[in-house]
Amino acid sequence: MIEAVFFDVGSTLIRPCPSVAETFARVAAERGHDLTVRDVEPHMPAMDAYYEAEYLRDGDFWCSHEGSTAIWLDQYRYVCHLAGIGHDAEGVAQTVHEAYRRAECWETYADVTACLRALKERGYALGVVSNWDAGLEGLLRDLRLLPYFDTVVSSAVVGYRKPNPVIFNLACEQMGVRAEASVHVGDRPDADGDGATAAGIRAVIVDRHDAEKDCGYERVTALTDLLELL
Repeated sequence: MIEAVFFDVGSTLIRPCPSVAETFARVAAERGHDLTVRDVEPHMPAMDAYYEAEYLRDGDFWCSHEGSTAIWLDQYRYVCHLAGIGHDAEGVAQTVHEAYRRAECWETYADVTACLRALKERGYALGVVSNWDAGLEGLLRDLRLLPYFDTVVSSAVVGYRKPNPVIFNLACEQMGVRAEASVHVGDRPDADGDGATAAGIRAVIVDRHDAEKDCGYERVTALTDLLELL
């Protein structure tokens, strides 16, 4: 009998809007650089690859606010060098990062509110378990999502990051629910699927682009599909 549902945040509940490429190009132009979105977009795969390599090497940067901030800044500095404005990498990176500390640069997926509302109406306890900096709760408040959640656990605050099962155990303790009576929903089979499973929690992968068919976990292509799955 499922009593609680936990959610990841990035690429599960919210996504950057404007995109990183759009924000980067805007900031660069405001700082006097002759760059457009078309100039920046080709570097986005390299930025993503940089993050993945760092995460696989040692993702413990998510375990502190300082480390969580550093990984964002490092990615933006990297794009600056790729785009030919390395001499202003620090200024651009800091400004882009500051933009994404604000709710207006994030968008809630269209299926999120309906899903959360329906789950609450059915009596489920809801929580967040995310690899994020210490500003997560404030961001969720500004996005008007915080009232849906009974607990918010960010890696930078508790000092453990997914897929370490400890972060999931802490979330269960804070919510007062048993792991075996809980579900965790996220977009990454490694962090969300493996971590939740190690903690004894049922894992569900939200796979909006149908790219994780072989992940080995239950999948939904929209969060509204979660209602039927439960």
